[in-house]
Amino acid sequence: GDNTDDNTIVDPEPEGETKTVKLYFANQEYILTGDESLDAIISVERQVKIKDRPIEEVILEELQNEPEEEELTTIVEKVEVLSAEIAENTAYVNLSGENLHGGSLEESLILQQIVFSLTELEDVDRVQFLVDGSKRDSLMGHISIEEPLERPDI
Repeated sequence: GDNTDDNTIVDPEPEGETKTVKLYFANQEYILTGDESLDAIISVERQVKIKDRPIEEVILEELQNEPEEEELTTIVEKVEVLSAEIAENTAYVNLSGENLHGGSLEESLILQQIVFSLTELEDVDRVQFLVDGSKRDSLMGHISIEEPLERPDI
């Protein structure tokens, strides 16, 4: 048939709302210098389209995209997020066990980027990390993730 479906101009409304979220990316200079006086992560505001997806999934997806800002980078792109959901003020972030190897700096930056970004949400106080659906001692062997992590924990 005819290809009316392909080129239909869709009214922008059904796209869902746009929200401003605060995302935390890794500070390139901190990674390069290891200078403890610098902030390891830096927050930026982003406009994101929610569509019909949970906001926590949108945030994690954004964290996997290399930021436009030159001084920032993301370590989260290394890991594969299988799922994310929020229950009782805890965000449960399920990561694939693949590619989960790296130094303590990488591990702490991944945890910080995710925990700080998700705890910007009103209904999230802490993040419980899961690996392939199960609780683990740590992501990469350096930082305990058995219990849900709050900001001061990392």
